[in-house]
Amino acid sequence: MEDLKNAITKDTTLVSIMAANNEIGTIQPIKELAEVAKEAGALFHTDAVQAVTKMPLDVGKMKIDMLSLSGHKVHGPKGIGALFVRKGIRLRPLI
Repeated sequence: MEDLKNAITKDTTLVSIMAANNEIGTIQPIKELAEVAKEAGALFHTDAVQAVTKMPLDVGKMKIDMLSLSGHKVHGPKGIGALFVRKGIRLRPLI
């Protein structure tokens, strides 16, 4: 928590955290990290590819603005994914 607080500057617009690590099994306190991001005025994204079937994920309660998933983790085709974007967030296309 302190590392995130120290890393955020006035120019930080997005914080992105891997919810669960597939190699060592670390599970991050997503709700608390999202609150730190919100306090700093930044959006919060979590990579939930490894977490989606292993832990509860409630984008409302956890204050998640964006959440990414991979299809093959939920019995979908390999190579596809999904990005949840909270209503009201405007993303500018790169292309």
